[in-house]
Amino acid sequence: MSKDKASNNTAMAVIAVIVIVLLGGFIYWYKTSAPEPAPVPTPPVAVPTAVIPKPAPAPEPAPAPVIEPAVEPPAPVVSDIEPPAPKVELPPLDSSDEFVAEQLKPKVDATLLGLIVPDEVVRKTARAIIGISDNRLVNQYRPVLSPLPTMKVEETSSGPDAEYRLTDDNFKRYQRHLTLMESIEPATLADMYQELAPIFNEAYAEQGLDGDFKEVLLNAINNMLATPEVNKPITLKRPAVMYTFADPKLEALPDPQKLMLRMGPENQKRVKAYLEAFKAELAQQP
Repeated sequence: MSKDKASNNTAMAVIAVIVIVLLGGFIYWYKTSAPEPAPVPTPPVAVPTAVIPKPAPAPEPAPAPVIEPAVEPPAPVVSDIEPPAPKVELPPLDSSDEFVAEQLKPKVDATLLGLIVPDEVVRKTARAIIGISDNRLVNQYRPVLSPLPTMKVEETSSGPDAEYRLTDDNFKRYQRHLTLMESIEPATLADMYQELAPIFNEAYAEQGLDGDFKEVLLNAINNMLATPEVNKPITLKRPAVMYTFADPKLEALPDPQKLMLRMGPENQKRVKAYLEAFKAELAQQP
């Protein structure tokens, strides 16, 4: 493919992760303290009464006064169970952008916030994930900007069958996107997605599709995790305008997996490690 188109499309290799990470800004977090229990009043201590002996022919010694023991008040009961956080009231899908923007600001570094296309984030995210779930790429209507500058290659052999390979500078283009991905722990992200599921289900249904969007999300993750690991330089060909993989097995891979390969082996490992952890956390959700 052409350098410009390859550069734009290559961003989609990480968008499945990045757009999920964007959910991290959508949720209000509440923490309330359990109310202090009312102190138990201390019962009054009985005051001893002196017994005065009646006059008798032969005086007898007065009995010792009876003193009742003081009663210790019971220890206050303190519950270590926190009350549940208030349920977040989500906005309708059509008016979710302002909510998204306000929640992203305090949670994402300002230098990374610029990677996010600020309008219709939920719809664009849903479409990108649906595409990767179907082993295809959404080239329009993207939720995240492409890495810049354009794709970097070097020619390794010339002639009619010239060969190329991606440079280290090409792999470095993804650092800001990967930092955005890793800015939220997978366990936290899973909780956030669970809270936001109704909005994403609405965006999913809007595409004329039935079912739970979570299944689509998991399928997209599995498709990316299935990308083969290639720990050696990958040779590219350019039979026309577009670049292709010289290895027919790699060229036959689904587009999302081919673009994962273009990120480079180290970046691909980071993405896979994050996805594995996130998938495990999602599996624990009801």
